[in-house]
Amino acid sequence: MEIKYSEKAVKQIKQIMKGDRQSAIAIIGIIEAYAKNPGGNFDIKTLKGKYAEFKRLRVGKYRIIFDDDGKVMVIYEVKHRQEAYYD
Repeated sequence: MEIKYSEKAVKQIKQIMKGDRQSAIAIIGIIEAYAKNPGGNFDIKTLKGKYAEFKRLRVGKYRIIFDDDGKVMVIYEVKHRQEAYYD
């Protein structure tokens, strides 16, 4: 599966990299692992409400908001769990 990052997600990952390099590396690793094997054992939930068309992938204390159609995985946001759902 191809991975595409929004500009916002790229900025957020760079910001995480500055403060918590280990978590940023884990985030990128989990995204790549999911893209290779979407049927694997990942903590994924479909969101509700105004974000109902998106999914959430949990990586430690960070949440990755994304969508995939089986061919392309689009990463929209990568946020700390306390900030992830309040936009």
